[in-house]
Amino acid sequence: MRNMKSILALLIILIAGSLQAQQPAYTEANKHYAEGRYEEAAKAYESLISQDNHAADVYFNLGNAYYKLDDMPSAILNYERALKMKPDHEDALYNLAMANQKTVDKIERLPELFIGSTWRNLVTSRTVNSWAYYSIGVIFLALLFFVGYLLLQQRLLKKVNFYAGLFFFFVSLFCWLMAAQHQSIINESAEAIIFSPSITVQSEPNPTAEKLFTLHAGTKVNLLEENNNWSKIKLPNGNVGWISSASLKAI
Repeated sequence: MRNMKSILALLIILIAGSLQAQQPAYTEANKHYAEGRYEEAAKAYESLISQDNHAADVYFNLGNAYYKLDDMPSAILNYERALKMKPDHEDALYNLAMANQKTVDKIERLPELFIGSTWRNLVTSRTVNSWAYYSIGVIFLALLFFVGYLLLQQRLLKKVNFYAGLFFFFVSLFCWLMAAQHQSIINESAEAIIFSPSITVQSEPNPTAEKLFTLHAGTKVNLLEENNNWSKIKLPNGNVGWISSASLKAI
């Protein structure tokens, strides 16, 4: 038992020490950025990420540093990563739109059914973890109301607590469904950013295959599958083809 306590205490000390060590590093990175030393800022933010500091704001600030360096593919990649962690990050959404305006490819998305797009927007409006936290919090509320139903004597109050508990129970199930759906979307729609200045998309995963069309740096694609050093991609307009895996980075 003493050994277990010692191990737990050591883990707490290590975690606290890691957080304290990262905070000055984050402040230093922000200072580099504020003083216009964007290359140093980018390196500092990358260093934080390499130390498993994957906060949305770190990716957002890294995206800003690359934007200032006119490295649009890297800026877009990091804005997208920030939004994957925090879909309602308004600054990242705005800056991503600005960065996308500086890319060559302007690809029209295939029209979606209104109901389907509305449902997808609702599911992805919060992260998987956020939906899960909502589900846990609401089920706790439901349990409190059910306890009230069991303990209270007055008929009206018992009814109010019972129906309130039932309502929050179904809300909790809804939040759980949202978390499951969002995770399913993430699993089914791996995405990446093109980093090559110009890359030809081919019909098959080999260099002699038919050339279909050309993409440029900064374009976002869906990853469908991989075959050796080739990746099968899909564009928002429905076009599909193969490109070298070295020409893109996963979000």
